[in-house]
Amino acid sequence: MYKRLPPIAEVKQQGIALISVLLVVAVLVAITTRLLEDHNLVVHHHRATFEQNQALQYAYGAEALARQVLFEDHQSSDPKIDHLGEPWAKQLPPFELDDIGYMETQVRDLNGCLNLNALASNDEVVLKRTLKRLKRMLRELQIDEALADNARDWVDRDSKVQGFGAEDNSYLGKYPPYRTPNSKIFHVSELYLLDIAKPEQVKELLPFVCLLPFADNKINVNTANTLTLATLDDGIGVGSAEAITMTDRAYTSVTDFVRDHPEFSAVADDLTVSSDHFGLHVQAVVGEGSVTMYSHLARNKTDGRVTVLQRDFAKLFRSSLTIEASTEAE
Repeated sequence: MYKRLPPIAEVKQQGIALISVLLVVAVLVAITTRLLEDHNLVVHHHRATFEQNQALQYAYGAEALARQVLFEDHQSSDPKIDHLGEPWAKQLPPFELDDIGYMETQVRDLNGCLNLNALASNDEVVLKRTLKRLKRMLRELQIDEALADNARDWVDRDSKVQGFGAEDNSYLGKYPPYRTPNSKIFHVSELYLLDIAKPEQVKELLPFVCLLPFADNKINVNTANTLTLATLDDGIGVGSAEAITMTDRAYTSVTDFVRDHPEFSAVADDLTVSSDHFGLHVQAVVGEGSVTMYSHLARNKTDGRVTVLQRDFAKLFRSSLTIEASTEAE
């Protein structure tokens, strides 16, 4: 026969059992909480990945649409004329994406700005002409003109310092050290590496310059901005250029343009009324996912087919939409 434990011993055993049960429950609660946290993290990660991929597909869709619009423009209108009144140049406001986000696109004519890769031309005339134009542009923007010499030495094939430029000796002393590529500029971020470049000055210059895969730099008079036109030659003032850009332009030939604006006669060989290179900038936002994509599009002069030469997913998107807000003083 078993002996019945004293009341005090029974109470002690019951207390130990209760504590054991509470410990087991606490461990189970901790494990369950951790599993739920991991589950929520996985769900959030998959949702963010899905939304990011969806935004990327919308950006690719915008690129495909831009290519189609440029192709149809070549087929349906005169392929030798491009101007800001055509469908590709119309600025669209941001639009909704099925109540889950929004997208905004911008198209820029890359034949309407100064091609910095013309500084790498083997033609000394083209090189000097481009250098002078870049210096005029920097002067108008109140930026040190030596930046133009920096850009020239960055792309030329020799190691000789030109003007107020800089070669490897200047860059090897920086931290971290680097060398000049002595070749064409492939990305605008290279401008920030120039010896005397300041970030705020480069940002101010970027809207007026571009990078084309060749050293030619014919400017489309139908799409060029005021500063680009004004800095083509010393005989052209900002006032004359502004009078041109303030009106709708759709010149069918350079001859017609020069006849109306004789101050451009000295640079007539560097002008055109058509464009073959375009820059598409897209921002797509879906939920918490966001994608910005810049595409360099090249259109074939013969058949109008549009090819993607470069994609950049790191270029900051600046909306062209301006929202005016007013506050009333109480």
